[in-house]
Amino acid sequence: MPQASEELREQMRVRFGDSINDYGPAKFLEDAGYKMNRGWEWTPKPGVTDLKGMTRDEFDCLLFLCHEWDYGGLAAA
Repeated sequence: MPQASEELREQMRVRFGDSINDYGPAKFLEDAGYKMNRGWEWTPKPGVTDLKGMTRDEFDCLLFLCHEWDYGGLAAA
């Protein structure tokens, strides 16, 4: 069940043109070097070992996907 905040949805609308679609945020993470694995978790890009290593934009996209679409979070590096 969708749970992203209205603020986070608005950020996605401004950035990707849609406030609920998962395509834009997922593509953004893939283009940044993250890979989605079978468990719907994101394998970090090289150099990222935890959430602190992510950029704010990367974190916001990951958070949106987790809250709105029930994706998994960041897989263990």
